[in-house]
Amino acid sequence: MVPRRSAVVVTWTTALVAAGAAWVGVGPGREATAQPAPACNMPTTDFCNAVVQPPANWHGHVFELSQAYPTAAPNDAQPWAAFNPRTQPDQYIKAVLAHFYEGNLRPDVEMCFEPKLNTVRGWYNAPWQDFGTNGREPIHGLTRERVSRPFELDPHQSRSWNNYAVGFYNAPGAVTIGRVWADRGRPNPAFGSMPNGTVAAKLLFTTAPVSEVPYLQGAPTWNAYVYADANDPAPGPTSPRAVLPVRLLQIDIAVKDPQVADVTGWVFGTFVYGGGPGGQPGAGWTNVAPVGVMWGNDPGYPGSGPLIQTSLNPAVHMPHVGFQGRLNGPVDNAASSCLSCHATAEAPAGTMVPPHGADPAPWFQNLRSGTPFDPGRQALDYSLQVSVGLSNFAAAQALARSPSPAARHNLLMQMIRMDARPPRDGGAIH
Repeated sequence: MVPRRSAVVVTWTTALVAAGAAWVGVGPGREATAQPAPACNMPTTDFCNAVVQPPANWHGHVFELSQAYPTAAPNDAQPWAAFNPRTQPDQYIKAVLAHFYEGNLRPDVEMCFEPKLNTVRGWYNAPWQDFGTNGREPIHGLTRERVSRPFELDPHQSRSWNNYAVGFYNAPGAVTIGRVWADRGRPNPAFGSMPNGTVAAKLLFTTAPVSEVPYLQGAPTWNAYVYADANDPAPGPTSPRAVLPVRLLQIDIAVKDPQVADVTGWVFGTFVYGGGPGGQPGAGWTNVAPVGVMWGNDPGYPGSGPLIQTSLNPAVHMPHVGFQGRLNGPVDNAASSCLSCHATAEAPAGTMVPPHGADPAPWFQNLRSGTPFDPGRQALDYSLQVSVGLSNFAAAQALARSPSPAARHNLLMQMIRMDARPPRDGGAIH
């Protein structure tokens, strides 16, 4: 469980300054980190928007965490409920995507997926994603994700590229987030069960250029204040930042659905921009193709023959999917699957990806909603954003309680080293 002995929390920037780290540097892209951040992430304040402030003289879009979590979810259409995910996976997941797109697309690409502009339905962000060197940047709230190594995205890809993402929850899921964080100084993971009808959606962007990933031609492009060296696999707190273009690569969808309550209770789907290598050229948010859908991990699968609980789109040919052909997106780890990663959502946090040499079988169970990955822990119902947020909160508390500046500095340096390898790449969570 999350430590509750102290309600003292700190932002990552504050923690770095307190630990004596060289957070404020010189040179292009570093001056913005010297700007003081407003008080946030405290028991009586709003949650923080980002790990650093926007760059000096920035006049473009600025991310504001959508955190007015409702206490009850309004009745809303669930168009996916008209389809059976086991027998109609394509129709099912496209209905979910259309639901996510409604009210979120607008002519100005930079203003798409801005919750305060959506007049159709509410979408919300999970808090405490602003901690650590992978934490939210300030223009679109993107967190740094797993690095794509050469040839993982396309046969033309010759270098590693950083990827970034932002996630959203609809009102049913946001009700749960609000309950977990009702006491912002003492979050309670026991309230982490998501109701049926919860939709979580994630937009994933890459710094990879069209020259190395040709199917990204025409992809929606955002500006983001990210690490200036897009090929650096392990940037740190003193690494310079710059406003760089990032292209839409992948969209992840997850739905809490009673149709699969006998398996896991969740349906996961992944889309890739342009249909992946050899896909159809086009432009805009709708030029995405489903990689597949899964509602179970096919426990005991021998590695050959058809998968029963994963349905892959035969028209999409990615360089890799998940373990033994299970579903995963182009950014994700080939040693895992959508469900195997998210099944580790618990407090304290579980290990997302099977460690090298470990028996992978535990990661490919079918854990029903409410069942923790590790016995004795609190299940967080397949919500990694809630799990990671709670872990970040606990890490901030640990920093604040450090008995001396030297101890705080050592703990901070340990966290920075952990951040170099994101959890989806097999790294540890704070």
